[in-house]
Amino acid sequence: MSNLLTGGCLCGAITYQLEHEPDDVADICFCRECRKASGAGTLPWVQVPPERFALIKGTAKPFASSAAATRWFCPDCGTPLYMTDQEGRSIGVTLGSLDDPEHIRPTTQGWVCERVSWQGLDAALPTYSKSPPYDL
Repeated sequence: MSNLLTGGCLCGAITYQLEHEPDDVADICFCRECRKASGAGTLPWVQVPPERFALIKGTAKPFASSAAATRWFCPDCGTPLYMTDQEGRSIGVTLGSLDDPEHIRPTTQGWVCERVSWQGLDAALPTYSKSPPYDL
């Protein structure tokens, strides 16, 4: 059973919707790029196929943060919203940009090899030294 969820940026210029399935991977990322992009110790994401994500209002600005990924954010307020891969396999939506982030709980933790010492791990979730497996 899927849930239709909405989200957007802090200033309201950009809104989106996504269709969330219970088996979608939702990970807490500890990588350096996510720390820099968010200004936080971690950045939680949910991965969905592109056909289950749609911008409703506004235009996000892209930033190629690596050879494999483009991050999209609000050009007005700077909110990090989602990330795409070059192959078009998935869209990683930031859980903090959801209107109600309580609807999705992280299921795994990735890039713990880059975790800063003061950022704790959730002992109840599996951890991966680098990328968690995504089977999209």
